[in-house]
Amino acid sequence: MAEFNNLLRSRVLKVGASAGLALAATLTVGGSSYAAVDAQKGASQASVEIAVQASVPRFITGYSLHCSEEMAKDSITGPEADNVVATKYSSARYDRNKKTWKYTGSRVVVVLNNNGYCVTAWRR
Repeated sequence: MAEFNNLLRSRVLKVGASAGLALAATLTVGGSSYAAVDAQKGASQASVEIAVQASVPRFITGYSLHCSEEMAKDSITGPEADNVVATKYSSARYDRNKKTWKYTGSRVVVVLNNNGYCVTAWRR
C-alpha cells in the first residue's frame, strides 16, 4: 500500500465534483492494479483527488536488439533518441494495432511500446 500512496502523490489530478459523487480510478504498477476511490461530501461543490496513469511514455526505459541495430546503422545516439521522446511526447501518435507510440522529431523518429521500451528508431 505504501507503493500505491507514493504513486498516488506523484500522479494526482484535482477535479471538481458534485457533493456525494464518488470518483474512481485504477492505477496499474508493475503488473499489480490498485483501485482508488475518493469522494468528499460537501455543500454544493467538492474537490476530489484521483490517481491518473500517464498514457504516453515520456522517457526511454530500454532498447530492443532491433532498435539498437537500427540506431547504430543510422548513427543515432541514445541522448538523441531521448531528446526526441522528451520534446515530442505531447505530439506522439499511438498505433492501436501495434500498441506503440511514435515520436517524430525533425531528424529522428523513435517508436516506444507502452512501457517506454524502444522498439525501433530511424533517421528521417
